[in-house]
Amino acid sequence: MLKPPALPGDTQRGFLPSTRWRIPLEKKDIIKYNRCMSVTCPDFDSTLPIVDRPWQIDCPEPIPDPAASIGYDEQLLQRVLSGDSGPVICIKHDPRCLVVTRREARFPHFEEAAEILAGEGWPLVVRCSGGSCVPQGPGILNLSLVFPKPKGWLLENGYRLLCGLFARLLEGYGLAAGIGEVPGSFCDGRYNLQVAGRKLLGTAQRWAGGSSGRSAVLAHACLLVDLDLVEATAAVNRFYRLCGQELQFDPGACATLRECLGGEASGLLMADLFTRLEMLLGEFFSSPD
Repeated sequence: MLKPPALPGDTQRGFLPSTRWRIPLEKKDIIKYNRCMSVTCPDFDSTLPIVDRPWQIDCPEPIPDPAASIGYDEQLLQRVLSGDSGPVICIKHDPRCLVVTRREARFPHFEEAAEILAGEGWPLVVRCSGGSCVPQGPGILNLSLVFPKPKGWLLENGYRLLCGLFARLLEGYGLAAGIGEVPGSFCDGRYNLQVAGRKLLGTAQRWAGGSSGRSAVLAHACLLVDLDLVEATAAVNRFYRLCGQELQFDPGACATLRECLGGEASGLLMADLFTRLEMLLGEFFSSPD
């Protein structure tokens, strides 16, 4: 088990039970997908960054305010960048919200959309990393790796590290995962992790600092564990419609871990997942005695 020194105020804990939501999605609003490009996942231990300080694990108490919860990773990034902290592994879930990019925050009617969606239980939060709109909530596990950027580190290294890590985790559940785009899924990208052609995990990165000085990496993964994908995708689609955008997505393009396990896993799936992830992280990120 991984037992590094904790950051001030850190607590290791399980996760809140997920909530199921029911909102109908009109078929005419769905983009259908008919192909998924997938490649085999790398061994993530071949892409581990070399760091000169011990890794710490940070499992914060749930933060009720969506903006503060989403911004927590940015705080960790700035601490690592300044040298106040060594490399950090953060595992958490966020309150129910829609997380959008700075580019999307400049859409027409964004403020009106934010007011409407907040009234419907989906507040909008702007993040610093790229991509596009994604849902968050108790049924989603977020893992962030925050560390000083090694010399020669590439964006691809971070994505391969995350995908390889979670592919190894899913092997423990008897699931074979690949990397690739999944047309029709929200926030689609080359480094999705997919099972049977459906997106199960998305990835993102943010680098801070400059090439002439100290730099830090935030490599983030978002695993769909147990949520209502119909309602979550409908909320994403509604955001784009309210902002006058044509993007619309198909809830069937994504899958949850509970679905992949046949929907029969116990209500303690998130806690079990946390335990397995902690053990896996301990195997590869803990310092040798």
